[in-house]
Amino acid sequence: MDLNDLKSSISSLSDTELLNLIRNIRTSRRTPKATPTNNKPKAAKASNPVSLDSLMNNLSPEQLAQLIETLEAQNGDRT
Repeated sequence: MDLNDLKSSISSLSDTELLNLIRNIRTSRRTPKATPTNNKPKAAKASNPVSLDSLMNNLSPEQLAQLIETLEAQNGDRT
């Protein structure tokens, strides 16, 4: 580094040199903000939404009886 590489004093600069210096400072400060990257995997959307009817139709009679007993037991606890 040389002494000649140093910038001269602001008071000794001309108006055009001062304006150029201000423009350079402003443009260097106006850097675009980095967009945050979301590396979280997105939840996959189900192509076929599951309906209650399809779930109930796929239950075996034993599973239906167990579901009914469980629901009746929970309902009896609330009253």
